[in-house]
Amino acid sequence: MKSLILTFAICLTAVINAQEAPTPQIGVRVALGETVEIGDVSVKFTEVLEDSRCPEGVTCVWAGRVRVLVDISEEGKATIQKEVIIGQTRANESSEKKFFIREGNFIEAFAVTPYPRFDVKTEGYHLLIREGVLD
Repeated sequence: MKSLILTFAICLTAVINAQEAPTPQIGVRVALGETVEIGDVSVKFTEVLEDSRCPEGVTCVWAGRVRVLVDISEEGKATIQKEVIIGQTRANESSEKKFFIREGNFIEAFAVTPYPRFDVKTEGYHLLIREGVLD
């Protein structure tokens, strides 16, 4: 009986250790007008172009979206500006949130805070971004 339990424990340990641990996703919070460094890339949250997200506590016809501009700078290269849409997209608009891709790595936007409320003017915007590895 002891040998059966020992064999089971060894097999269980082998199965657990054989599984790949997922790569953690670490987000960076960037205030409107602020620049952050991710490796050798600078990302500036430049502007909120549109915030038509359905406010909390309100029934809306569509979920809405937020459109933002980011400036991306790499040493020795010209700064580029990208528009990112989080939420609903229209015809001929990209739903791609990855705004920087290089050598199998990417930087993407995944949220804008705060979420609007019907009774409060939205202020103090923050863009949440993360880096990752392309599959």
